[in-house]
Amino acid sequence: MKNLLLSVALLLTLVVGCHSDDSIGPASLLYKRWHVFQTRGVNDSTWAVYDADAYYDTEYRPDGTLIYRRNGILTSVPCCSSSRFERNGVIIQYIDFLSGCPYTKCGANSPATITILSTNLLELQIGNQLTQYTPAQ
Repeated sequence: MKNLLLSVALLLTLVVGCHSDDSIGPASLLYKRWHVFQTRGVNDSTWAVYDADAYYDTEYRPDGTLIYRRNGILTSVPCCSSSRFERNGVIIQYIDFLSGCPYTKCGANSPATITILSTNLLELQIGNQLTQYTPAQ
């Protein structure tokens, strides 16, 4: 009886310990087109709605490619943006940045942490900034 109880406890520990973290949703939910909706500082309580001169979206592809669109039309990689990403759990590291942007000084390349990932919402934290995205139309 003691051995059975020990075996069950060990099996339960292995099952719980090997369970992947799906608290942010399935990994495949990231792979679609996303449009910036709103932003705020981590310590702020008020969201600022993102407004731009056009409708921009970014597509995350399973092969690690980032595709950018403006009003639904493919565009080149914007200055200070990456053309690829690597994902490790909830961390996204942006790589392959465009170089040679005239008159532009880009900031440091900080990884993004996925804080929310669902069919209707992607929330990324980069440094002290939270940005929420909705699926692109």
